[in-house]
Amino acid sequence: MWSQILRNKYLHSKTLAQVTIRPNDSPFWKGLMRTKDLFFRRIKFVIGNGMSTRFWEDTWLGETPLALQYPTLYNIVQRKEDYVGIVFQTIPLNIQFRRTLVGERWTAWMHLVRRLIEVRLSNRPDSM
Repeated sequence: MWSQILRNKYLHSKTLAQVTIRPNDSPFWKGLMRTKDLFFRRIKFVIGNGMSTRFWEDTWLGETPLALQYPTLYNIVQRKEDYVGIVFQTIPLNIQFRRTLVGERWTAWMHLVRRLIEVRLSNRPDSM
């Protein structure tokens, strides 16, 4: 029952990853939100449809988030909060960068793309 109360009051239709602290949140909720980052650093997502796993900031491909594996790309990506399912909606991948990919950025991008070729989405929801 308490999880339903928190979901209705704070999450609404968002996922835990999408929620941020607001000034009028309770001290209890603010405390939970401070531990959120620790929680997301310690779990790994298993991709289903990719619609609840953040492409760059969740751990789903390898042992750390792609943001840490490819910091030169993460620093220039336009939408850092995109979900895996959104990125894979189109070919080429639905990722835009603020700068041209040259040099080490191009090398990092090619390395990432080679890994992404192996990813297959399904109709199932993502799991942890």
